[in-house]
Amino acid sequence: MHKYIVSTAFLGLVLSTCAYAQVSEKSVPTSSAVIATVNGVKISADLFEAALNNYIQQGIKDSTELREQVKNELIAKEVLSQESNKLGLDKNTAVQSQLSLMRESYLADVVISKFLEKSPITDEMLKAEYKRQLDALAGTDQYLLSQIVLASEADAKAALKAIQNGDNFDKIAKERSIDGSKSNGGNLGWVVPGQIIPAISNVMVNLKKGTVSAAPIQTQAGWHIIKVEDKRAFKAPSFEESKQQLTQALLVQRRNEYIQKLVKSAKIEAR
Repeated sequence: MHKYIVSTAFLGLVLSTCAYAQVSEKSVPTSSAVIATVNGVKISADLFEAALNNYIQQGIKDSTELREQVKNELIAKEVLSQESNKLGLDKNTAVQSQLSLMRESYLADVVISKFLEKSPITDEMLKAEYKRQLDALAGTDQYLLSQIVLASEADAKAALKAIQNGDNFDKIAKERSIDGSKSNGGNLGWVVPGQIIPAISNVMVNLKKGTVSAAPIQTQAGWHIIKVEDKRAFKAPSFEESKQQLTQALLVQRRNEYIQKLVKSAKIEAR
């Protein structure tokens, strides 16, 4: 998503970047077999299977070549780990802190995954959220929005003047914008006001079709020039079209609620 969009609705739903781990008891092997020994240190089949599953969960097909790659990676990591111990790096305070953070992050992901496994998102919950969002968007207009983002007010004013003098909006966007939308001529697609921060949406809703903002708009991302390419009554996607986004949104919501519940029940003494 683009830097100033803070979506709460369909079609531009911004999901938290904090993902939860797909960890289940079924994916944790319990074998005591050994796949290799490095300087007397055994690399267990359990560790191998866990590493292999990480690749498979990323969509990589299991194969003889993949298994050989995983085994070689584990051997290389064990060699490097032993070398780091020889060099005393495992005693380094910064290294220990990073290892502690990695351990805590992984355990946190496992806890959240277990919670979500025990209380999965149901179709009834998705349909209720779909209806809630539809009700919230009733009577809302959608805007086909384009933007140009510049680093300074002076640059934005110069770009705006060029447009006012007849230069094509998407041409200026491609040549000058610092936002990722520049490759599309600044086009952001159809949006509703609730997806956009007020600094942008308050101007957007007052523009007529085909018109450009009269002055640059400042946000944390830079200085924006916006254009309303078209306008229409909100056109809701079907439930099936929205299902994946709704699922992800509810998973993030449940995750955050669970974390907040645990935080509130904990005895915390911050310094």
